Amino acid sequence: MQLSFSRINRILLTPASAIVFLGWVYFLVSSAALPDPVAIHLGLSGQADGFISRDSYLLVVVPAILIPWMLQVLFYLLQKNVPLIRKFITAVLSIIYWMLFAIMFSATASQVGLFDALQSNFPFFLIAILLILIPISLWFSLAFPSIELGNQLVVRLRGIKVLSIPMKSVISVKTASMSSWNYGGLGIRVSGKTLAFIPSKGEGVVFSLKTGEKIAVRSKQASEVLTLALAKLGG
Repeated sequence: MQLSFSRINRILLTPASAIVFLGWVYFLVSSAALPDPVAIHLGLSGQADGFISRDSYLLVVVPAILIPWMLQVLFYLLQKNVPLIRKFITAVLSIIYWMLFAIMFSATASQVGLFDALQSNFPFFLIAILLILIPISLWFSLAFPSIELGNQLVVRLRGIKVLSIPMKSVISVKTASMSSWNYGGLGIRVSGKTLAFIPSKGEGVVFSLKTGEKIAVRSKQASEVLTLALAKLGG
């Protein structure tokens, strides 16, 4: 069986990192290797400005780590009938998990061995990365998608492949008027069984899959894409 990175991440990296990290934090708390109180909030300067008692620190850390992990597991197990959307949502939850993991790990590591949490400084480079990632993610998700049709249906954003499925998985294609009202907003959206790429209001193409899922893609050449897709499907 071929193991993809997403599968390795789901069954090995995420659970292993969560178990090891929480075990490490428990050891730090029980051995008094963290200051009391522990800093749990840091300003943009990286200086601590929110605190909690050392004995209660796990009450903050455990939910921050386990909730996104458990959501990944639950969504993956309960949404087997929508494999495309399941893959997308679990990927988003995985990103959230690793962002929280990086924050919690850095915040904890920066306080190990300190007597006073005020002496801790959250790594500035990580703050910068997190602040940069937010506008970059918006810039990326609101990009106008491009559609490629061959043996695979491929959707690209900013030239990067974000979706690829076999054309044989597509059972029908149609054009449709798209707006944020249809899909709950702009960008990459999930609405029911539909995965949508909708950066703006206008015409697009809707691909219906054998699984019952749909892929809605905004396109400036919707009619041309429809004609080509129907030719690929033999229609």
